[in-house]
Amino acid sequence: MSESILQFAPWESFVSPTFWHKLAELKLDHDRLSDAQRSISGHYTNRKATGCLLEADYTSFNSSGQPPKFSHAAVGTIYNKNTIEEFKALDKLTLLSDEGKKLLADMCSDRVATDPSLLTRFFVLSFADLKCHSYYYWFAFPCPLTPTLKLQGAGTRLKDLSNSSKYVEALQTLPPDVQNFFILYANDQEDAVEARSLSSLDEKEVEHYYFGFADPSEYEHPAWLMRNYAAFLLQRYPSFIGKSLRFLGLRYNQQMQMDDSLIWNVVQTEACDLNETEDVKFVGWELNKNGKMGPRMVCMRDSMDPAKLAENSVNLNLKLMKWRLVPDLNLEIISQTKCLLFGAGTLGCAVARNLLSWGFKHITLLDNGKVGFSNPVRQNLYTHADAVAGNRMKATTAALRLRDINPSAETVGHVLEIPMPGHTIGESLRAQTEQNLLLIEQQVQAHDVIFLLTDSRESRWLPTLLGAAYEKIVINAALGFDSYLVMRHGSSRDEAGDSGREIVGLKCINGNQLGCYFCNDVTAPGNSLKDRTLDQQCTVTRPGVSNIAASYAVELLVALLQHPQRELAPAYYAQTGRHQSSEDSGKVPEGLLGILPHSVRGMLCNYENILPATQKFAQCIACSAPVLGAFKNEGHAFLFKTFETAKYLEDLTGISEFKRLNSEIIDFDDAEFDISEDDED
Repeated sequence: MSESILQFAPWESFVSPTFWHKLAELKLDHDRLSDAQRSISGHYTNRKATGCLLEADYTSFNSSGQPPKFSHAAVGTIYNKNTIEEFKALDKLTLLSDEGKKLLADMCSDRVATDPSLLTRFFVLSFADLKCHSYYYWFAFPCPLTPTLKLQGAGTRLKDLSNSSKYVEALQTLPPDVQNFFILYANDQEDAVEARSLSSLDEKEVEHYYFGFADPSEYEHPAWLMRNYAAFLLQRYPSFIGKSLRFLGLRYNQQMQMDDSLIWNVVQTEACDLNETEDVKFVGWELNKNGKMGPRMVCMRDSMDPAKLAENSVNLNLKLMKWRLVPDLNLEIISQTKCLLFGAGTLGCAVARNLLSWGFKHITLLDNGKVGFSNPVRQNLYTHADAVAGNRMKATTAALRLRDINPSAETVGHVLEIPMPGHTIGESLRAQTEQNLLLIEQQVQAHDVIFLLTDSRESRWLPTLLGAAYEKIVINAALGFDSYLVMRHGSSRDEAGDSGREIVGLKCINGNQLGCYFCNDVTAPGNSLKDRTLDQQCTVTRPGVSNIAASYAVELLVALLQHPQRELAPAYYAQTGRHQSSEDSGKVPEGLLGILPHSVRGMLCNYENILPATQKFAQCIACSAPVLGAFKNEGHAFLFKTFETAKYLEDLTGISEFKRLNSEIIDFDDAEFDISEDDED
């Protein structure tokens, strides 16, 4: 009988795009800077096999899972490096040897006998370039370098055996989960044919055995996994050395028939002790597409959905923050928070863009203005073409632009007038105003956060009232020529456990006691556009002021969302006194992203910020109990009274009495006051 060296069909990796998507997700959200190895799995099929494929997809990362139907599991490991330099510099031979020794440890123990899938071991060395969506990888299928197997004669088809029908019947009794490696017992003298599990092997009956395996090869040569199978048998049963062994490569066609299965008679004449692992060499690196030893590269940019690609890229910077800088950053709460912007002008555009940068996806804008020629240079969501069109409304145009920037964002624009105190509404406009009020209330209730970004004081009154009435987070930003105010309104929720810490030198105001935009005023808002020149009607500011204020507004919201008490978080400010030394002053407590002030007041003329905090005003014309009670009891009827005249609010809250007292002249004599010389500066 002629003998020849048995050759094996090498594994070919086939990696689904979902594998790389899942790897990117795990790298960003879980592994981060860790490059520790991760257990994975693969699968292969012997049904109508093409090539000799081992496949990996997103299920490869599941801790426990079943391979697809008609497929068998392979055990793997992935080494995903942090940089391309680490990927290139890693000692490939040492890595292959280390993985091979794990295979030998399984072979020399009882683990392979109980779980034969360990013989189909593989690993992946990779680097994920998440900015470019490119992945460098190199598969290896470790196998010990043992003496050659001699093939005795040519391979024989199962259907050509004299008792093939009995063999087929026996093989059909094998459960699918043990068809990867098995034994076919065939004793012609006793006319016995039986399919058995690998763990039942008795070396005394070797002449009656066909060592079966699910063969994913379409070639005349058996798949690479038979090489490990033979090495295991010859290591575990040294008596097999020099004996003719029959291997059965089980192959199915499309109709699940076994006719194409092949049988090889092989013999190994030299012994090899795999227990001496230091002397064993290993092979198994996969060749690249050019047939050379080297890694492969795949770029997923072209195969990814553009919207998904944009979403992944947008979130990349945010997820990288969690790697080193802010591991506890909660990005999910940001993506789920719904923001309602009153105003789509200079502040509204800047706030919306910053919200997108932080990963906010739900943004609604309310505005009644059209894009004018003066807008595009200051309001970054509009273009000159929008102004030329003449009929493009800011709210709807801004919402469209936000989706152009991030297709995964859910943005809506509503065109409407915001009713204001002191702006009388005639009968002809009453029905439209009612509709606007209903829509505004619906939007406030449907959102979590309200931004006040309009260009007049009175237009902020209704959103402030509704924010307090429906217990929403309210962020306010207002501009002067070279100054700005950014503040969070105090919460109208009253929950236990909202007490701040007592700190020497610091005054603490609990979150439900902080004031709103109108709490420092002792007058109701009126019509600020009446009897005003053009420069007084427009918001005339230094161009940089709006961007600074918008950034602070969004950063204040993000810091608030990351605080365990959210809008109930207390605010601290320094107490000043002539007997208070700077050494006595405490440090303001910090949240996840730093301190959480009540307000930020800044001036560009001296590039300074101050962080004042004020308490709620019991007679505030926007958030006090009398105003909220009147709105709750009377609804729109109350609102229309305030629209008719702002004095109604002053009378309701008692501010009118303050104004009356303020108008009185109080005379006093300096002699009535005893001023100590010790107190003089």
